[in-house]
Formats: sequence, structure tokens, C-alpha cells
Amino acid sequence: MKYTFYGLILVNIVFFLWESNILGRGSHSDAPYRELQLPRTVEQIVLLRERKDLPEKNADVDLAEVSATAAKSEQAKEIAQSLKEIAPMDAPSVPMLATVPNCFQWGPVTDETRARGILEQVKVRSNEASLVKKPSALTDGWWVLFPKAHDMDTANSNRKMLLEKGVTDLWLFDKGPLQGAISLGLFKTRVRAEQAQKKFTDQGIITEVVPRQVPRDAYWVRIPWTGPTTDLDELLKATARQSATGMSASLIPCD
Repeated sequence: MKYTFYGLILVNIVFFLWESNILGRGSHSDAPYRELQLPRTVEQIVLLRERKDLPEKNADVDLAEVSATAAKSEQAKEIAQSLKEIAPMDAPSVPMLATVPNCFQWGPVTDETRARGILEQVKVRSNEASLVKKPSALTDGWWVLFPKAHDMDTANSNRKMLLEKGVTDLWLFDKGPLQGAISLGLFKTRVRAEQAQKKFTDQGIITEVVPRQVPRDAYWVRIPWTGPTTDLDELLKATARQSATGMSASLIPCD
């Protein structure tokens, strides 16, 4: 039994070696082999314009788009380069010069004699100064007003409230630029108007002081001036700043 077992093992070993071509099966075996076949021809890359099955105009359109894109790119580069040459980034900025007026006018003054007296004082420093008469908005008194209402119904309610507070000397404007406001008095000077305003404030009534503007011809001293404006102000300090109507004269640029 033991020898039979060893014999089987030996037979298996020989069979394994024979199957593995170690004993020469590979040189005499008639088993067929599969040959790896390589392609005999290689496909060629065909350009889009060389294909006959596509319309000829498609290739032209594609080429035209490519050409247009390239042209735009080149044009953009040229424009950017020209801008750099014209205005370099490090170029110093040019400062803006402020326009300084060289002519002033002082007024209004309603009295011609007084206006000419001022002109003679100014001519000491500005020989080209002159006197000009023109329509002006002059202050002829000062209103003490209860503020304007948004509509006439509210204005009438305000008038009734003032009457109940004992204010009887009043006038409700029903037209014009002061429509809806209530006049509590017209005074010759601003000082007197402010004194009256204080009395209304003590009664709990809110008021405002407004100049009464009237159109009238007035005189203005026209002064060409090349020096500092402060020097001209100093020159005019010696003159009276109040006109006959009580309006403060002012120094403004020529119109």
C-alpha cells in the first residue's frame, strides 16, 4: 500500500512537469498558437477643410472667426500700447487753478449823493471804479410773520388760534409768495422787529423776522480790484453800511 501511494505521487509530479513544458512539450506540441495581428494601415489625421463630406463654407467661416479674433487681440494690444505712450501712469497731474474774481460791486444805495461819496473813497485805491444804477431788490421794512401754512384751511385755523390768544393786529396773506402766512406787524428796522418778536415768543407764539423786499432802482459802486479782498473790506469800513431804507450794503462779485 505504501509503495502504491509513492507511485501515485511520482506519476503526478511527472504529469505536472510535462504540462509545464519543462519536459519539452513546448518544442513538439501540436497545440495551435494565436498570433497577435497588428493593423497594417495607420489612420491619417484629416483637416476639417480637407474633408469632402462637409460644405466648403463651414471651414471658411471657422477660419474667418479665428482670423477676426486674432485681429481684435492684436488691435487691443496696439491701443493699450499707444495709451501708455500718450499718458504714462507716472505722469504728474496738472493742478486746477481756482478762478478768482477781479471785479466787485458794493451796494445797493438809494441816495446818489451818498453813493458818489463812497465812490470817491474807493477811487483812491481803484482808479477804474465807477457808479452803476440798476434795478435792485431793496429791503423796505421787516415783517414779523407767523409761519406759512400748507393750505388756506390750516391758515384760517392759525388765524383763529391767534385771535383766541389776544392777537388782533394781524393780516392773513391769501395770495402771492407769502400766501398762508400771517403778518403780526411791519417795522422800519430789524431791531424793532426783533423786539416785537420777543414779546410774541413770551406768549408762546412762534414767529419769524423776514425782510420786506421791494423792486427799486439803486446805485452800486463797481470796483475793479486786483489785490486781496480783505484790503477792499478794510477800505470800505470807513463808509456807512446802511442805506436810507435800512438795508445793509454788501460786497459781491460783479454781474
